Amino acid sequence: MSSIYIEDHIPVVKYEGFNTEKAVSISGAATLSGATTLSGATTLSGSTSVTGALTYSGAQSGQRLAWETQTGNDTLTAADSGKVINCTKSSGTQTFTLPSAATAGLFYTFRCGHADGEILINPITGQTISIKATDGGANVAPAAGTGIKNTAASNVVGDTMTLVSDGGKGWHMISMNGTWASQ
Repeated sequence: MSSIYIEDHIPVVKYEGFNTEKAVSISGAATLSGATTLSGATTLSGSTSVTGALTYSGAQSGQRLAWETQTGNDTLTAADSGKVINCTKSSGTQTFTLPSAATAGLFYTFRCGHADGEILINPITGQTISIKATDGGANVAPAAGTGIKNTAASNVVGDTMTLVSDGGKGWHMISMNGTWASQ
């Protein structure tokens, strides 16, 4: 099948280009090839591929991680997936309960925001969390129903842990900074 081009059917586009001052919205997968100029407010969402030079001016928005500062305990939901949770409780243990790992790809990043508090991350009953303690170190796999902890005795502001669900009964560490251990 031969390609069909809009410029073959609208002569002004063929000779003067496709220029518009109007807002254009593209949703779903988009592929832009060749020299591409975007001006004004630009939002890219979904799968966007650009081949060739890309120039843009004005405000752009794209996919970003959400940053949330927490001072108390929280039971997370699937809607919270992708958040970076800055844990700032100044004393005692700040506890987070993960949702079911049955949906593959849910992920959460926990960040120590106060060195005097500690962070405890628990799976729901019957699910597990698996982390690798250090490069070349032993795998830390807390017993089902127990979590992992970044303790006040050894934590440093900026310690982080990112966990992702496997679509079954488990959570797996994909990124870790600092000291985290079984509960």
